Amino acid sequence: MSEATGRNDGDRAELSKAAAELNLMEFWEERADLELLRPRQAAKPCLWRWRDIEPRLLDAAKIVPLEEAERRALLFSNPGLKPRPFMTNTIFGAYSLYNPGEHAPVHRHTPSASRTLLEGEGGYTTVEGEKCTMHRADLILTPNGTWHDHGNDGDAPIVWMDVLDLPLVESLNSTTFEFDYTEADPRSNTGESVPRTTQTVSHADDHSQNLYGGGGLKPLFVDHVRGRGHHSPMFVYRGAHMRERLDRLRDYDGSPYDGIIMEFCDPVTGRSVMPTLSYTAQLLRPGETTLAHRHTANAIYCVIEGSGTTMVDGTALEWSRNDAFCVPAWSWHSHANGSAGDDAVLYSVTDTPTLEKLALYREEGKTDADEVIKIAP
Repeated sequence: MSEATGRNDGDRAELSKAAAELNLMEFWEERADLELLRPRQAAKPCLWRWRDIEPRLLDAAKIVPLEEAERRALLFSNPGLKPRPFMTNTIFGAYSLYNPGEHAPVHRHTPSASRTLLEGEGGYTTVEGEKCTMHRADLILTPNGTWHDHGNDGDAPIVWMDVLDLPLVESLNSTTFEFDYTEADPRSNTGESVPRTTQTVSHADDHSQNLYGGGGLKPLFVDHVRGRGHHSPMFVYRGAHMRERLDRLRDYDGSPYDGIIMEFCDPVTGRSVMPTLSYTAQLLRPGETTLAHRHTANAIYCVIEGSGTTMVDGTALEWSRNDAFCVPAWSWHSHANGSAGDDAVLYSVTDTPTLEKLALYREEGKTDADEVIKIAP
């Protein structure tokens, strides 16, 4: 017997005590928690039903003043990640409601964010001087470092879904919010800057669409850098345009795992709209059921049209209009449109760009014969 294996429990305890006093941990005690055979899955498959949440939003609109809340929102909290209000370990989301005439003050932050209008008319976000008006299913970007403020010019409440990479940024200890926005005072002879709670609109209506809405054509007379990050200079992606594009592709085979799917892209580079997050829209035709696949990216979904079921590691998430749900990383999942006559349209957000930059993205799929095949890399 070797000397190491011949020592008694008292020696082992003394070693552990000495290691702890030196701020050390013993690898042999931590090995099982470090050398994982599959990605850790703290987040759970979860569905947030619009029909259950909308009444609570309307209650909040009556009893919670915007001055107190600043952004009147109900945050999606994954049961596997409580007490943190996160959808997955990298993605944060919420339903936000604004009453007529309300607005949130201008600010910026290191997390990248977006919103998609679900209910009402008259909503807007002003981003770097561009007033981005909102219609149902429009995607509005407020990337890292862009000044933005929100409001409702309509005569009824509006609701949108917010998505941020806040948990990812927080894990890197890089979260900061700034509220000290200033603009030059046009009434001042010296041009001094003064604090403002809203931005002056300095671009033409539909500025993003005017510059980048043509598809395949890039204007060469403007600077495409807006804000201080590396992201899409197009801040508004119209839902009606995306729906038209999906419909024009409906007779193609599509992806066996996602149906007819398209990505919202940076029109200058063709890459994802933000360095950390990818946004997609997918069409599931009447009766369409996809094959199962899994990937190391986390995914969240918002139901734009129709109803159906997504199976996530054996858990059935039955969704309908305006619902949100999540598929944690490395979970087998497939989608089914149960309607024989109606389309289903899903928007999704994943952290795929982050994983690809770190060479950590993996994807596997199943064939019709239930054989597992490698898809990426």
